[in-house]
Amino acid sequence: MGRVTEIRPQKRAKSRVNVYIDGEFAAALEAVTAKAGGVETGAEISAEKLARLVSESETESALSRAFAYVAKRMRTENEVRKYLADKLYSEPAVGAAVSKLKEYGYIDDAEFVRSYVEGKSGTRGKLRMRRDLALLGADETAVDAALGEVGDQREAAERAARKYLRTHEYDYRRLCAHLSSKGFEWEDVRAAVRSLGKETENEESI
Repeated sequence: MGRVTEIRPQKRAKSRVNVYIDGEFAAALEAVTAKAGGVETGAEISAEKLARLVSESETESALSRAFAYVAKRMRTENEVRKYLADKLYSEPAVGAAVSKLKEYGYIDDAEFVRSYVEGKSGTRGKLRMRRDLALLGADETAVDAALGEVGDQREAAERAARKYLRTHEYDYRRLCAHLSSKGFEWEDVRAAVRSLGKETENEESI
């Protein structure tokens, strides 16, 4: 058991305080955690309670960081976990913060994937969207469900082809390669090129 002799606000992180027990630095805590835990000058505190408050403070800090991160745009659970891990938060703190965000509806992989596919399906093929979502760590089941609703993308591939030809001369192979890089499936690529009414060269060689 020790006695809190000083609580000093941190200069760089104004939401945090340094706690001194019996004249020695003991821990850094979020100010709200310290206040809620009854940490004040003159109060007695056990090592066990201090350890618990340190854990709660780390979770509070991780949650605050995560809120700021998801406020910029929707994120997958994997993105949030990686972001917090890169900030050196412990796995328990990361897990607790993620659980809270999911509880509050700030993390929802199914909604994230639906929104992403809805926004990108007009310019990107299913293969590209699947790859991009995999890189973001999106839930695979949610990805399968969202892409299963897309259907063929011949019109989207045709729009992409016409846009490409506004700045490039027509070349069958290069156009097909461009559409494929956008993630359009081969049947949609062929249909898009044929819709232009141009010479298709030898399709079997592609």
